[in-house]
Amino acid sequence: MPRLDACLECGAEFERAPNREFCSVKCRKDWNNRRMKRGAELYDLYMAHRFDRANAQALGVFQAVNRMASNFRAEDAAERAGRRSWRATRAVLEERPYLRAVTTRMRMGRMAQ
Repeated sequence: MPRLDACLECGAEFERAPNREFCSVKCRKDWNNRRMKRGAELYDLYMAHRFDRANAQALGVFQAVNRMASNFRAEDAAERAGRRSWRATRAVLEERPYLRAVTTRMRMGRMAQ
């Protein structure tokens, strides 16, 4: 019996194949376009939060990031019938194991692991 799963974008059921999360190319493009638009704004704010800490704190950047996330979630509720617009955390971390690496020391401006 084929495994049915819900499309991450539209929620329609489709026959799931390995590494396939969308029922159509259109849904995959819509999903990625929304993430690209939202991500560009978050990227700038998070990089300031991480590497220009004093300025970011003075401007309330982390609060702005949280507000943006809340607004994104409200858009999801209104426009996507409450379906979340982000991938499963486990899947992201499994695809990029270096994100879980623990840095043990700094040497000549580079992280040694």
